[in-house]
Amino acid sequence: MTEDEFDQLVDDATHAVNNLIPDLYLDGMGDTAHSGVLYAINDALSTILRDVIEPR
Repeated sequence: MTEDEFDQLVDDATHAVNNLIPDLYLDGMGDTAHSGVLYAINDALSTILRDVIEPR
């Protein structure tokens, strides 16, 4: 898997996890807080997936 493919996988997984969070919680956040959650999810998934998938 290339680095670009890996980045796309992480982005797709980040949005999939975000979609699992009920709107009840996301609606109460401002844009800055919601962006922070997305960055945190992305960082966590990058670390986890990098242990399993080695990008070329």
